[in-house]
Amino acid sequence: MAAKDSFDAFVSILRDKINGFSEDANEPNLKIIQNELKDKFDDLVKSQGYVSNEEYEALKSLAKRLEQRVSKLEELLDESKTK
Repeated sequence: MAAKDSFDAFVSILRDKINGFSEDANEPNLKIIQNELKDKFDDLVKSQGYVSNEEYEALKSLAKRLEQRVSKLEELLDESKTK
């Protein structure tokens, strides 16, 4: 699905939820709508290739550890070549 189509779908969902909310405005419905919109928005964002901050930090940490392992292996390889 193209980015514009995804955005249009999200806007349509948002409009439907706002219309439903304005017909019967009370606190429990607000929380339900908020949770549903957050889930839909998260899905939309992830489908466009974005990740959450927590996922980004986890990937960054993993990349750093992998870089350290590669550096250590390169050092060991260099040492074995010099022997």
